[in-house]
Amino acid sequence: MEKGNYYLYRNQKSGEILYLEYDKIKGYPITPKTKIEDAIAVNKIIFVNPTLSEKLIRKKVEIKIRYLLKMLEEFEEDPSGGEEGTIKATLMDAERLKLNIINNYVKYLGNTYGSFSIKKIQVIINQLRIKLYNKINQRRMFENMNDLYYLDEEEPKKGRGR
Repeated sequence: MEKGNYYLYRNQKSGEILYLEYDKIKGYPITPKTKIEDAIAVNKIIFVNPTLSEKLIRKKVEIKIRYLLKMLEEFEEDPSGGEEGTIKATLMDAERLKLNIINNYVKYLGNTYGSFSIKKIQVIINQLRIKLYNKINQRRMFENMNDLYYLDEEEPKKGRGR
């Protein structure tokens, strides 16, 4: 047998053994991040059952949407409206999630739930853009007010000091 990755399956009823090539199995792949000493090292898990993979991805997307909503709520409650950098970072996270759903998850989720979650994320993105726009305008107005304040003062004349 060639060196490669294979999946060994034994049917309980008939007792037959089936060899499957691991690379040709279609499903939702996950790479685990936790590593435990003195345990079997797992590099890749593929969920072949479509309903299980759909449930996993839905839960993953919902957790990320809840996080984005929590961040948006924090920006709303903050009297200063949040830092410009954190708003930009949250906006980038929302855009990244939207692209992940479009590129990777739609084939597992289906078009109805995929389009529904994309619409949710688009609402969050629009709200974050409004927050960022307001924050930038506040900063510009503050800078303009400072410029006007310093224009009223007379600048000292250059010369010998008379």
